Amino acid sequence: MKKIEFTIKCKSNPVPYKRTTRAKKFVDTDYHRYLDWKEKVRRVFSKKFESDPEYILQKKTKYYLNITIYFKDLTHADSSNILKGIEDAIFQKPLNDKYIVPRVKDYYYDKENPRVEVEIIKANRN
Repeated sequence: MKKIEFTIKCKSNPVPYKRTTRAKKFVDTDYHRYLDWKEKVRRVFSKKFESDPEYILQKKTKYYLNITIYFKDLTHADSSNILKGIEDAIFQKPLNDKYIVPRVKDYYYDKENPRVEVEIIKANRN
C-alpha cells in the first residue's frame, strides 16, 4: 500500500473537529454531530477497502494525509478543523495521529456535490 484515496460525500458541509469537556459530552449536540461524522468517515473508509483503517494502515508509521474539500456553501467551518476530524476518525486507537503529516490541499464550492476527497500516502521513511 503506497497510496489510498477515497471520497466522503456530504449532504451539507463537512463537520469540523469539536473539542468538548467531559461533562458536556452528554448534552452537546455539536459534539454528537461530530461523533456521527467520524463514524461516517470510518464507514466510508471501511466500505471502500473492506476493512477498518487499523487493519490496513501500520502503527508507528508516517503518513501524509491530504484532503480537498468541496463545501456546499459559504457557511462552512475552518478547513483545518475538517482535516483534524478526518485525521481523528481514521487514525484513532490503536493507530496514532502523531505520525501524520496533515494538509488541506485546497477547498472549493460545489452546491450540488459537497464532499471531501481524501488521500493517504505512506512516507518513504519514518
